[in-house]
Order: sequence, then C-alpha cells, then structure tokens
Amino acid sequence: MRVTVPASSANIGPGFDCLAVALDLPFHLDVGEPQQGATKLDANHPAAKSFADAGGEGPLFGETVIPPGKGLGFSGAARVAGLAAASIQSSGSIHYGDLLARSGRLEGHSDNVAASIYGSVTAVNQDSVVRVRCPEELDVVVWIPDGKTSTDSSRKHLPASVPFEIATQALARSSVLVAAIASGDLRAMRANCVDDLHQPTRLVSAPDSAHAIEAALENGACAAWLSGSGPTVAAFVERDHAESIKRLLPSSGHSKILKVAQHGISIS
Repeated sequence: MRVTVPASSANIGPGFDCLAVALDLPFHLDVGEPQQGATKLDANHPAAKSFADAGGEGPLFGETVIPPGKGLGFSGAARVAGLAAASIQSSGSIHYGDLLARSGRLEGHSDNVAASIYGSVTAVNQDSVVRVRCPEELDVVVWIPDGKTSTDSSRKHLPASVPFEIATQALARSSVLVAAIASGDLRAMRANCVDDLHQPTRLVSAPDSAHAIEAALENGACAAWLSGSGPTVAAFVERDHAESIKRLLPSSGHSKILKVAQHGISIS
C-alpha cells in the first residue's frame, strides 16, 4: 500500500502549538514494494521508527519533496504515515483519535500532525481537534532559506513565562484568527496573525525570516508567519496575487506557491 500525508505549517502566528494548515506537499510511504521514485528507508527514519513502534512489519520506501528541518512538518508527516500504515496493516483501518494522540506524543506537540491527519486548517487541544475550511481563493506562498532549524533547540530558547497581558492578547488574536479563516474575513486575518509569544524570540536568530514576513505583508499577503519554528515563512495570499508576492520575497531564499491540502491522509 501507499500512504500519502500532506506537509503542514504550524502556529499560523498566535496559534502556538494549536493551529496549523495542511499543504499540498506530500509525503508518500510505500509498504512492501516501492512505487516509482520511492527509495528504501533506514531504521532511523521517523516514518520507519513510528511504523516499527506501532508493530508494523515489512520493508518501507519513501518519496517526498518536504524539506526536513525547515518548519514544514516533515517529521510530523512521516510519523503520521508510519503509524497509519501500521494501523492499516494490523486492523485494516485507521483509528484517528489514537493516531492523533500517538503522533502528537512522538512530536511533542499536536499542531503539525493534526493538519497532516485531517487536512485544511486545524485547531487542536489535546484530543480535541476541529477542522476549519480555508477560504477557497487563498493559496500559501512559502519562502524557504538555505539554513535549518532544530525544533527542540528552538523551543529551549522560548521564555518559561510571559506577562498576563501578552497571554490574553495571544488568546484574543488566535480566537479571532480562527473565526476570520472560517468566515473568510481577510482583513481580520491580517490584523490578528500577529504574535508576541514565540516569534520575536525565534526571529532574533533569523533576521531574513523576519524580512520575509514584512515583505509578504507589505506586498499584499492576507497573513504571514514563521512556519513552525522556522526558518521557513508562510503566507496566506489571494490566488491572483500569489505570483507577484512570490517574486518580491527576499533573494536569500527560494519561494513556492502551494495549495492548501483540503484532505489529510489518503491510502492507495
């Protein structure tokens, strides 16, 4: 079988560890025999490790263009694929609640894996996940620099506590942002995709990423944010403006125009 899982961009600004959007950048996992283009995975690959930990048996082969270490949910997509393949192999079906819980534990947070499992935009809190339909006229432009970011290392530099006012403002922004995405209110999306919890700390060591966010917003993006822990930047853009915004992002990275993946896991 082939298990296909989309990439993801997490946090979407103020939605730290709870919001993410699935991106049409797939991770393919083949069990048993490879399809054309897939290569054998070694035992240390995150898909192979999650597959084996869940009792899966047999050789695994992978194919993807999701870049690792860039903030586009590579490890989350791989782990979801491995766990889903093992579940299908043992029981003939996917138990979505268990898949969310197990993949979230492996990742250390559930935002990326929720989007990869369910597709579109997801809001997650422990075992509660809600899928939000993204406005159809929006694409996602991603700006990807050459460097990589270790999520574990990045999280160690985040503050252990924040002032009460910053916490309440983050709650307000993330709440309005979800409502704006669901209702298609592009102006409210732009006004509320702002973060003071994690992005300022992370952007200190990634000034080019900060410039990419500014450039996207200055040239008409509906929202722009540091994708996961970075260094990639992602932006919701109206489809008609995607190409022009892409061309105006910093030359210190390369850009792609991606569709929102409306569906999560698929099996063939």
